[in-house]
Amino acid sequence: MLVRYRKDYQKIAMGLLSFLPELRDYDQLADAIENSLAKGYQIYLWKDTEDNHFIGIIIIEVGKEYVLVRQLSFTPTERSGKNVYALLTAIYELHRDKRLMGTLKTQPLISNWERNNEK
Repeated sequence: MLVRYRKDYQKIAMGLLSFLPELRDYDQLADAIENSLAKGYQIYLWKDTEDNHFIGIIIIEVGKEYVLVRQLSFTPTERSGKNVYALLTAIYELHRDKRLMGTLKTQPLISNWERNNEK
């Protein structure tokens, strides 16, 4: 389930982002969230509906015709394609009129998601 980021989720968000190799120390994690919000990016947390725990985070930039996935991270035990695809589908559902795109790091996941959703 997609949950919009709120300030009281900051520690959870930082914990989920800490699984990314480029973000390891506290200051980098705090800066990543602050900078994303300052640039107008949207942050969502992904909650497991079975046990009600946050297991993932996504930071997106929403443009006129696109949604760019800037960061995507899951807890190590929840990195299955099922969870990643469910999160990407939820973002797509929010922005049906826009193309879902990725950065150099996130585009392979988006390409796989697109192939998986072809009818």
